[in-house]
Amino acid sequence: MTTIIVIENITPQVAVELSQDQGPQGAPGNTGPTGPTGPAGATGPTGSTGVQGVTGATGPTGATGDVGITGPTGPTGATGPIGATGNTGPTGPTGDTGVTGPTGPQGVTGSIGPTGPVGATGSIGVTGATGPIGATGDTGPTGSTGPVGATGPVGPTGSIGVTGPAGATGPTGAASTVPGPTGATGPTGPTGADGGGANFYDYKVKTTITTGDPGNTHLIYNNATQISATQINVSHIDLDGFDIDIFLALIKQNDTLIVQDASLSDNYQKWTVSGTPTLQTGYVEIPVTLTTSGGTGTTNFSNNQEVIFVIFSAGIVGPTGATGPIGATGATGPQGVTGNAGATGATGPTGPIGATGTQGVTGDVGPTGVTGATGPVGATGPAGTNGATGPTGPTGPTGTTGATGPTGATGATGPGADAIPVALFLGGM
Repeated sequence: MTTIIVIENITPQVAVELSQDQGPQGAPGNTGPTGPTGPAGATGPTGSTGVQGVTGATGPTGATGDVGITGPTGPTGATGPIGATGNTGPTGPTGDTGVTGPTGPQGVTGSIGPTGPVGATGSIGVTGATGPIGATGDTGPTGSTGPVGATGPVGPTGSIGVTGPAGATGPTGAASTVPGPTGATGPTGPTGADGGGANFYDYKVKTTITTGDPGNTHLIYNNATQISATQINVSHIDLDGFDIDIFLALIKQNDTLIVQDASLSDNYQKWTVSGTPTLQTGYVEIPVTLTTSGGTGTTNFSNNQEVIFVIFSAGIVGPTGATGPIGATGATGPQGVTGNAGATGATGPTGPIGATGTQGVTGDVGPTGVTGATGPVGATGPAGTNGATGPTGPTGPTGTTGATGPTGATGATGPGADAIPVALFLGGM
């Protein structure tokens, strides 16, 4: 069995005869040298930049008007008028921008040199002959196939009707969230009258303890530094032997307390009740905050020093007046009328589909012939030696690149998607 291969991509063309007998392998040929690359074309010069236009001069600034004279200062004298400010001068026009220079031409691109010829390929050695294959019996003839019926033409597709214009949108109604006017705020209630007259009671200061029951006729502080105290404990029996528990129970937050030297008013401490007092058996615990102090009231009253304990009751605050009613919410504006929707155009009719041709009759299949006997396989011939591979010819130099041709004009735009040719449509079936 012999195969002939024609190689068309080389010059000259070479026909190679192949057989199943393996010939000797030729030695590889030498690779030819690569040709030099052609020079690149010079780049064209860049055009010069145009001259910048002159900037227009700025207009003069108008003079500032004189300041008016200030009138004399009387008991409540009027201030003299301020003089008018002068007008600002106009701004000068901006100069024109200079013309931009033209761009230099593009340099010519060098041409590409011709490609050198490819060296000839050495001949392939002869392949040894293969023994003959026995003859195959004849195959019976195949019955002929009947012709296929022709397909009927496809009817044209109907055009789509034009869509009617959309109706105009009606105007939008007035905002529906406009609140009504807010009602007037009610009057503030009257302020309560100031508390009644102050009461005072005689006591002694005890400095030997800071917590618990101060003992009859005494008061104590919960801090050894009296002006840093946050609580004063007062016995319900005063220095005169009276049980004033009923009055101590009336002390409330925001009342004012004064502890004063019984013999000198310059020595004092003024306190504000900072919370609700706690009544204990035989005494009351009063939370306090120092307001001010003086004399030995600042440096600590001594142990068993006689003082007067003054209670100023804070007036009751009158009730807050009622809040005026909320104004009614404004009416919601009417909804604007919505415009009518435009009518939709009618859809064109669809063309009829052509009739399909009848299927041709399939011919009878002829009988299969008898398979002949397979002949004996011949002996394999000896493998031939590979022929030497011819040297590869040198590669020719690369020529310069030729100039780029001008760009052709843009062709006319083809028909849209609605105008697909019927022949293209039929070809896709």
